[in-house]
Amino acid sequence: MKYLVTTLACYVCTYYLIGLLIRGRLADMAEGLRHRPDTPTPGEYLREVQPYARRAHRQYSLGMGTIAAVAGCLIVLWVG
Repeated sequence: MKYLVTTLACYVCTYYLIGLLIRGRLADMAEGLRHRPDTPTPGEYLREVQPYARRAHRQYSLGMGTIAAVAGCLIVLWVG
């Protein structure tokens, strides 16, 4: 049971942190577009890249969550 809880906690934490990083980076990029006249508006840009950001969020969360879950379970095994 402790391995299941550890695995779920690792996946939830990585999903949350990766989401924060991706949304923050997208907000920075959209803010940078306001100062350039030859680019689309920030709203248009965000609507265009949102499907790619969701896919990247899932892929990075699964990859990093797996690595974190393996490391977390090894730590639980070592401590317990």
